[in-house]
Amino acid sequence: MIFQKIGNDNNVAGYLLAFLGFAFFSGMDVISKKLVETHSLSQVLFISGIFTLMFASVLTKPLGGFRVETTKNLLIIIGRGIMSVAMIWLTLFALTRMPLAEVYSIRFASPALTVLLALFLLKESPSHLQWLSVALGFMGIVVILKPQGNLEAIAVGAALAAAFAQSISIIMVRVWRAYSTPLADTLIPVGILVAITGVFMPDGYIPPTYREWGLYAAAGALLALGRLCLTYSIRMAQSSVIAPVQYSQLLWGLLFGWLLFSDAPTPTLLAGAAFIILGSAIGIWDARRRCEPRKS
Repeated sequence: MIFQKIGNDNNVAGYLLAFLGFAFFSGMDVISKKLVETHSLSQVLFISGIFTLMFASVLTKPLGGFRVETTKNLLIIIGRGIMSVAMIWLTLFALTRMPLAEVYSIRFASPALTVLLALFLLKESPSHLQWLSVALGFMGIVVILKPQGNLEAIAVGAALAAAFAQSISIIMVRVWRAYSTPLADTLIPVGILVAITGVFMPDGYIPPTYREWGLYAAAGALLALGRLCLTYSIRMAQSSVIAPVQYSQLLWGLLFGWLLFSDAPTPTLLAGAAFIILGSAIGIWDARRRCEPRKS
């Protein structure tokens, strides 16, 4: 397969691909945020998902074909797919009620939640630096939310729930390593998304205009490209290199929110985001440090 030809030790290329992947995801969020102004969230996710499946299927050969080794692995991928659906749905729901940067900042609670879930579910004992990471992450969320009474509680809850779904998915990856091709990892979660949203769409379906069909196609292509870039990056670089790149979404959120939605970042938002990014960076650095072999 093409991934075997690339190799697994190109950290620079992996980092750049991850950066592009999260940029594509942010672009998809922006388009979806525009579409839900006139269409239901279910319709936006359903039609965008259809386009994602179409674009991903075109890439069948470079993605290694569709293959899952065992039934157990298939069930695990489906479970992760459900978590992925929940994360996407809850994130876009929050985006209909909050600016991009606020949603992304709250979503960054995921690393802290992952540490806590690992403590209780996997019996992993966090280091002092990991506890510091958790504390800084929650401090940043409090800074962002407490002074701003204009944020809807339901939107904040949706963003936090999306972070929780992402953390559960990470825990599942830690416990089970599913043996499947990148195409299967892409198509199964998106297929679940299409199936679930298709149930809720018919009553509220609004025929898209030609321009909106173009936006739907663009959103689907960006989602497919984002998943493809992240798949390559994970196979080419260590996870400790890729993980911090997620926080580039905050930069995209600030940029797109300012340019397209006139959402100027407040000092409070910037301060809270700084706490979250600092805490997450400390946690990632500590995890990487503990994995390095000690010198004799």
